[in-house]
Amino acid sequence: MKKQKNGQIKINRKFQIISKNAPFQYQEAYKSLRTNLKFVSLNGDYKKIVITSAIPGDGKSTVAINLAVSMAEAGSKVLLVDCDLRKPILHKYLRISKSSSVGLTGVLSGAAKLEDAIVRFSDIGIHVLTAGAIPPNPAELMGGPKMQALIKDMEKMYDIILFDTPPVSVVTDAAVLSQFTDGTIMVIRQKHATIEQAQLAKRNLETVKANLIGVIMNDFDMKSTNRESGYYYSYYYDYSSKNE
Repeated sequence: MKKQKNGQIKINRKFQIISKNAPFQYQEAYKSLRTNLKFVSLNGDYKKIVITSAIPGDGKSTVAINLAVSMAEAGSKVLLVDCDLRKPILHKYLRISKSSSVGLTGVLSGAAKLEDAIVRFSDIGIHVLTAGAIPPNPAELMGGPKMQALIKDMEKMYDIILFDTPPVSVVTDAAVLSQFTDGTIMVIRQKHATIEQAQLAKRNLETVKANLIGVIMNDFDMKSTNRESGYYYSYYYDYSSKNE
C-alpha cells in the first residue's frame, strides 16, 4: 500500500475539501449527508456506494472525495475508488502521480495486488484506488466477474467503499456496477443538468434495478428555488462546487 509523500495531501486548488479551515456551512453540509446516510442505512447495509451524476460537470467527484473524508473523520475505514475508466479525475484532484499507482485496471489485469495499488492519505484518513490505465472496454470491466470478486476483497478490508463513476445518462458504467453494490447516490448540479437529463439518469438506474438511495443537489440555491420548479427536494446540500 502506497503512502502519499510525507503523509500529506496536495490538493488541486480548483475544488474545496472539507477541513477545519473550510467554511462552516461547507463542513456541516457533508456532516448532514453522512448523518442522513446512517439513518437510511438503518433499513439496509450501505457499505458499497456508487456515486454518479446525470451529466458531466455536476460535481460528483468532489462530492465523492469529501464524503469519503467526512466518513473517515467519523471513524470509518474508507476506500475511494475511481471507476471512471473513460475520463478519470481523482488522481488529478488528489495530486496522485500516475506512475505511483497502477490503479484499478492494473489490479483487474493482475499487474498488481489490491493492497499494493492503494494510495493512503494519513492526514485526511482515506485510502484511494485510482483508475489506472484507460481500457478499451470500461463497461465490460465494471460488470465482469473480476470486478465482482475485487469488490468482495475490498469488503474484507474496509467499512465503507465509495465508487466514483461516469455520468449515468451518458454511459452505462455506473448502472452496470450498481449490481454489485448496496446503493447509488446521484449528484445533480442546479441549473446545469436539465430535468429531462436527470429523469433519464434515474430511468437508466431503474432499468438495472439499482437501489437509488437519494439525490444530492449540488450548488443549490434554496432562495431561488420553489416546489414548482421541479428541482425541489426535501433535503438539500449546497456544496458550492462546479467541478466534476
